[in-house]
Amino acid sequence: MSSEVRKLLSFTKPVCNVVKNYSGVFTTILFCIIAFAMLPLDLITQSSIQRDIMVKVRNLLSTKLGHVFVFILFICFYVNNDIENMLLLLYVLWLITQMN
Repeated sequence: MSSEVRKLLSFTKPVCNVVKNYSGVFTTILFCIIAFAMLPLDLITQSSIQRDIMVKVRNLLSTKLGHVFVFILFICFYVNNDIENMLLLLYVLWLITQMN
């Protein structure tokens, strides 16, 4: 990472340290969201509970606060070189946009 980028992202250092400490928790949460989205609950229960929950998650993340949270989380994953969580986050974002 270049020195200009480090200077620009220096304000995120305290937040990124917390994200780094809880990296395993973020991995677990993101994995659980992905697993929940892939379970065939709609077929088993004959209801739309899975879609309803994913729509609520999408609505939460599509607010201004949600956008800021996802942006800071993505930046912290980048600063911490946490490629696994970065890809999981991108996949979760893709999944929630695909839910009807």
